[in-house]
Amino acid sequence: MNKKSWLRWRCRRGIREMDIVLQTFLEQCYDTLSDIDKQSFTALLDETDLDIMNWMMGKDEPENNALKKMIFLIQQSRQLN
Repeated sequence: MNKKSWLRWRCRRGIREMDIVLQTFLEQCYDTLSDIDKQSFTALLDETDLDIMNWMMGKDEPENNALKKMIFLIQQSRQLN
């Protein structure tokens, strides 16, 4: 299994809306990310569904600056679609 296939599998969450948001970002934006941002995306997938959802909805924000940036990038990509 290649890296992107593995990430696609990891984007599958317990919440359907999160599946769609994360998988769409993976397909549309991942290849253009810097190596550091790719690492941040992978780290984001280690977080709980509830945390990711709260961050995406702006109810809370991660303490880690790299994760803050990744949430911002995902939110920006959603506005462009």
